[in-house]
Amino acid sequence: MSLSSLQSGRSIHVRLNPKLSRPCGAVTNRLLGVVLCLTAFTACIGPIKPVPTQQSQEAPPPSAETADAKQPAEPAPSETSQPSVVPPVPLPIPSQADAPIPTEGDVPVLEAKAVHVTAQRESYKVDQATTATKTDTPIMETPFSIQVVPQQVVRDQQAVRLDTALNNVSGVYANLSLSLFESFNIRGFETFEYYREGARIQAALTQAGRREMANLERIEVLKGPASILYGRIHPGGMINLVTKKPQADPYYSIQQQVGSYDFYRTALDATSKLNESGSLLYRFNMSYENSGSFREFVQNDRAFFAPVVQWKLSDRTQITFDAEYGKGKVRPDFGTVTVGDRPAQLPVERNLGESSANAKYESILAGFNWSHEFNQDWKLQHRFNVQSSSEDDDVVVPLGLQADNQTLDRFFAGFRDNKTKTYTTSLDLTGHFDTWGAKHTLLLGGDYYHFRNTGTLIDNFAFPSIDIFNPVHGGEPVRDPADDLPFDTREKWFGLYLQDQIELPHHVHILAGMRYDNAEITSESTFQGVQTSQVSRQQKVLPRVGLLWQPIKALAFYGNYVEGFGVPNLFSLAVGGAPLKGQTSQQWEAGIKTELFDGRWNATLAWFDLTKQNIPTGHPDPALAALGFSVLTGEARNKGVELDVAGEPLPGLNLIANYAYTDSTITQSNDGTQGHRFPNVPKHAGSVWMTYAFQDETLSGWKVGGGVVARGKREINVENDAQMPGYTIVNLMTSYTMKVGRSKVTAQLNVDNILGQEYFPSSAGFGQARIDVGAPRFFMGSIRMEF
Repeated sequence: MSLSSLQSGRSIHVRLNPKLSRPCGAVTNRLLGVVLCLTAFTACIGPIKPVPTQQSQEAPPPSAETADAKQPAEPAPSETSQPSVVPPVPLPIPSQADAPIPTEGDVPVLEAKAVHVTAQRESYKVDQATTATKTDTPIMETPFSIQVVPQQVVRDQQAVRLDTALNNVSGVYANLSLSLFESFNIRGFETFEYYREGARIQAALTQAGRREMANLERIEVLKGPASILYGRIHPGGMINLVTKKPQADPYYSIQQQVGSYDFYRTALDATSKLNESGSLLYRFNMSYENSGSFREFVQNDRAFFAPVVQWKLSDRTQITFDAEYGKGKVRPDFGTVTVGDRPAQLPVERNLGESSANAKYESILAGFNWSHEFNQDWKLQHRFNVQSSSEDDDVVVPLGLQADNQTLDRFFAGFRDNKTKTYTTSLDLTGHFDTWGAKHTLLLGGDYYHFRNTGTLIDNFAFPSIDIFNPVHGGEPVRDPADDLPFDTREKWFGLYLQDQIELPHHVHILAGMRYDNAEITSESTFQGVQTSQVSRQQKVLPRVGLLWQPIKALAFYGNYVEGFGVPNLFSLAVGGAPLKGQTSQQWEAGIKTELFDGRWNATLAWFDLTKQNIPTGHPDPALAALGFSVLTGEARNKGVELDVAGEPLPGLNLIANYAYTDSTITQSNDGTQGHRFPNVPKHAGSVWMTYAFQDETLSGWKVGGGVVARGKREINVENDAQMPGYTIVNLMTSYTMKVGRSKVTAQLNVDNILGQEYFPSSAGFGQARIDVGAPRFFMGSIRMEF
């Protein structure tokens, strides 16, 4: 394998637990029985009386009480909520009027009460997001497409993987990840990174496992190039993870999940104040997962810890320290292969790798952020993060089928001492002022990013092939020292940006901004005694302009033009050996935003035309192309329409849905792919998910829900010589919530792909031998206690 393939994020992808997958045959039936019994038990152990729940600060309190005023309010876990203080009393104390006179031999009875779930408390609608502007701007006043997956959706779907949660956003599709990293297509262009609180995480290079969801409050997705505020980034958009923040009022939660194929996961969430005044707050999240798979050999074992401490020095100044630690072992899975132009008809459990494949990883992230408000108009914010990761793996990689369409060639590869170190810092000054009737929100900032990746790439191409229809496993991972490739890659940039949001009369909003970037990336590698070095240094100035008109509160029209600064093309060389310039992009977008049903529902309809240039393709001279020289004539364009809706159209009924039409075309290329579609990009795709929390007192505490995820036909590679068929999967859920003393207990059951649809969700994007296999029917039961 070459270092260039490593840079693309597609080289080594594995982690392995030494233990083999455990038998999973009867887990589904045992799980269903246990969850149903627990649900029935909780429904019957005491009288049903509705009690109120504490509302999030994002929503006003209910106009009418639904329970006795003496009943204490229930704490809410969300970042934006302010739950009431719950005294640490394990059991409720009855009033003197209601308490019976105890007699000898009396047995205490624990009364269980169903929770009356108010609609606004669990609404899927989110009003504000910071990713698009780095300011507190309502989504209805933001002239860009910004979509949010709130925590309540994650809970209702029991989404323990990032790709599951992002099924709720239009135009976002997961790529093959091998349980080592996150990779997505956004508006037709792939990205191998995500952002945490605005800080870049290069998941494909750190290879520190799938992103843990335990400490996430919500997921924000900004569509289109985001370079102006975040530097070098792929043009389709960015995924930003917003973490849970400490709360002054005590909240504690523990959840146990049990699922099909030996899935076990435990999660803990705790937050409160550390001193009497409440100036010191903390939050602590942790999770542990041990899971098998419907696929042979696949195993996942990981632990995650995320402490946060916040110090409020004054009403205007705060500093927050946070950290994340993850450690795990995984067994990777490269999926299946094609026979002809479709995935091979093989048993869904068949793994064409080896049980000897393994990977282990460890990752630590630590940082702080502080802010100071000079007055009600001006605020200074600073954030710093450092991340360190290490991993080692052995993996058996499929190459392709031989002419008999039966024998699969494979090779052994891996990383040794694959280590990364990342430093990220940003400083933002935000101010509000008026000029001649116009209201300004000014953002002036800068950021610095430094990333280093070192390690040794190993391989051995003398590895046995396998018969895909009658596999005989047993190939041993033997390293060929002659092929060792030590590497050292460093990337750094600094940027300065200026943005002005102007509110004019008649509800007209203008956003204008620009950014200066100075970026450098270097790479050194040694192969068979020959040392190779590459350096790319570039500067770029980027504009961004947006316009929004909101004639009435419930309706807004918007448009924008954005430019992006993308992949540096470090390993693509021009004639003479000079590095090529980095990729660039431009987007035109127009759309409509609405808030219906008295603001309980929002929707965004967007049209976009997004073009990426400077894609390296082989030199038009075949002799020079054979020597590895390229030219920057490659161009691709994705344009289409996206619709996202979310909210509560009726009391207790929550809905989140999306649809995307994407016309994907390679418009310029020298390799014969001009006019082809990009891989993993369906022309039509969408999803619908809804839940209903019963409002009737006799059924209070019960919730039911379900939805569908649909994808059209997708190309497996840029050659467009094989396709993954379209599919539709159906998911269902039900839950019951009750009060037990001062605690709230929720029993929940989710069934994903209840119809048992066979499908192929994604491919590696090249070749015909790395196609992901979708999970069959999967049961997930859980018990959550909150107090």
